Amino acid sequence: MLSSPLEVPSKQIELDDSTSIVAQPDLLPVSQNARTWTAVHLGGYWIAEAFGAQYQVASTALASGLSPGAAIGAVFLGHFLVSCACNGWIGATYGINFPVLARASFGIYGNIVAVMCRAIAATVWFGTQTYQGGQCVEVMLRAIFPSFRSFKNHFPASAHVTSSELLCFFIFYIVQLPLLFVHISKAGLRHLFMLKPIFGFALFGWAVGKAHGFGPIFAQKTDVSGSPVVVVFFSAMNAAIGPKDFTRFAKSPRTVVWTNIISLSIPVTLCAILGVVVTSATQVIYNVSTWNPLQVCELWSSRAAQFFAALCWALAVLATNISANSTAVGNDLAILFPRYIDIRRGQYVCAVVGLVTCPWLIQNTSTSFTSFLGGYTIFLAPICGILLADYYVHRRRILDVGALYRKEVSPYWYTHGFNLRAIGAFALALIPNLPGFAAKVNDKVKVPISATYIYSLVWPVGFLVAAACYLLLNLAWPVRRVNERAESTSIASNKDLEK
Repeated sequence: MLSSPLEVPSKQIELDDSTSIVAQPDLLPVSQNARTWTAVHLGGYWIAEAFGAQYQVASTALASGLSPGAAIGAVFLGHFLVSCACNGWIGATYGINFPVLARASFGIYGNIVAVMCRAIAATVWFGTQTYQGGQCVEVMLRAIFPSFRSFKNHFPASAHVTSSELLCFFIFYIVQLPLLFVHISKAGLRHLFMLKPIFGFALFGWAVGKAHGFGPIFAQKTDVSGSPVVVVFFSAMNAAIGPKDFTRFAKSPRTVVWTNIISLSIPVTLCAILGVVVTSATQVIYNVSTWNPLQVCELWSSRAAQFFAALCWALAVLATNISANSTAVGNDLAILFPRYIDIRRGQYVCAVVGLVTCPWLIQNTSTSFTSFLGGYTIFLAPICGILLADYYVHRRRILDVGALYRKEVSPYWYTHGFNLRAIGAFALALIPNLPGFAAKVNDKVKVPISATYIYSLVWPVGFLVAAACYLLLNLAWPVRRVNERAESTSIASNKDLEK
């Protein structure tokens, strides 16, 4: 019985080993019959995500001086690395989300380190995607009402946003709010992922046909100034890597692994090629260089084509914000405040906080966009390294799911709920990349040139250093294994998990 109307109701389930778990439904492992995502849905999601981000990553890499081949290669390498991490296997095997899994490595309470890092990145992504949705609204309004192009601007250039852009941002934001009620597991949401790829390939066909080929850009050679080519290459590679949390809805772990490897390696690379080709074709057709596909749409003479292209993109942005960004934050907040926040409430917290991220500053230039994409990797790469080293190496793929929902009697309780080995490894993994990160965020910070070189490898350096430090700390400071099961096999309520 609930002691307050604000509390989230609990639910009890039985695991295969007869362990009883009582917690709010959003924290419980997903039942087998609720795992309905197929390879088509997972692949469509990745391609939809890639068309938005990797289209721009490849285009901005060109603006940085890389050749088309190098830019495409950077995107391929970044996604191949993250696909081989196989972190989706764990969620699909046990039906648990990222915050619950993080308890195994960081501790029942220590997972706040991983959770907050991911939540902050996802919140900023929510704001960025919402701003892109606002751009879609602006294109649609201009297509319907050409006079909207003359909408008076009341902001100075230093604001990096116009009055019409801000108005459209809030229109999309308001339209988006009631749709956050749609749960990630709903069938219709999965099909929206296919809209953006359809628009992408239509854009590709237009570009090649209108420009009578791929344009001159594939003849462009690498011409990087200010930094070695390898630094720019790996910076683009890092920008191609991002966090996700939905594989627990997949039908099988095998579906997740192979779909990730194939989708992230091939179709996603094609999205990078698309960005290069469209950028090149736009230069040929209109003598304009832009890395934003919506700006390309506005160059078309057909207002109907402009409208439907922007509508297609806007619907896909909605699906991404619901399924990836806001849901990730909802999961993270639900694990921190299980008595009062479920995924849906957490999504609305994300929507409110996302307003203050000022996403137009991130989207303002290609430099700021790629700086953001690579910036959050400094925190997420070590977390990924620790989780995978813990599960695949230290625990040899043995996980006591029931113990993830207990406190003092759990083998994941460690030291008062915190695994100091994981926290220490996380801190140590930040050290090599911190100087370069500081210089990237603030160009007035002067650091040795070697620090910027190391930061260009922020993802592999953070991942490998964290994994190695975590395993070494476990060797020096052993912890009891998961098969030393606790006597108690259940928890009483969400209150037992309250931080």
